[in-house]
Amino acid sequence: MKLAACLATLLILLSACGTARPPSEPRELVVLVHGMGRTPLSMAPLAVSLRRAGYRVLNVGYDSQGPSVAEIGAAVGVEVEEALGEEPASQVHFVGHSLGTVVIRWLLVNDPPDAVGRAVLLAPPNQGSRQADRFARWAGWALPPIRELRTTGGTAVDLGAPSGVDVAVIAGDRDGKVAVAETCLDGAAHAVVPSGHTVLMMRPRVMRRVRSFLDTGDLVGASDAACVLSARGTG
Repeated sequence: MKLAACLATLLILLSACGTARPPSEPRELVVLVHGMGRTPLSMAPLAVSLRRAGYRVLNVGYDSQGPSVAEIGAAVGVEVEEALGEEPASQVHFVGHSLGTVVIRWLLVNDPPDAVGRAVLLAPPNQGSRQADRFARWAGWALPPIRELRTTGGTAVDLGAPSGVDVAVIAGDRDGKVAVAETCLDGAAHAVVPSGHTVLMMRPRVMRRVRSFLDTGDLVGASDAACVLSARGTG
């Protein structure tokens, strides 16, 4: 009995020693920013996918019925800084959908965090959106940020590309709200996938491409074809 007790104690001690690990390196943080009229729930499947891949995830929410893009971007920046204060990160990546991509570009242009990594823009109205031109006339009072997504005089088209950041754009071929040509951005890798606007960020192939780009900086299926046609005025 004494021998059995000693062996049990030894196994417990060995187990404890075996699980003891030196402090790990800071994890990379991925900040998710949802689209207009949505909530962080719309980005939850992507958040799960990224956490399983080893990333730390900050899935932020915001009100799209009042604040401007600049106000939303500043608020997201505060959340990012608070998250970094709680746990430092080796790199800070960003993934956004629709309006969330404009918020991300605003933050990266105006107040990027330290150790900024890569950014993935899903269905982004980088050139503004003709649908926003249309709906801003009668929905602007309820959704003020929609005015900033217009093709002329809007934040989305005026911001340009953030400098010093690897950016990937993933567009849906049947988006309906943001045309493929409207997603083009100078210097960004660009890919088109079979999808509509609303569920683009939930598509398994999109989530795989997001993970791959954050890991390697290479966008699977990248092609300049659609944006070259757009630049020629034939897209």
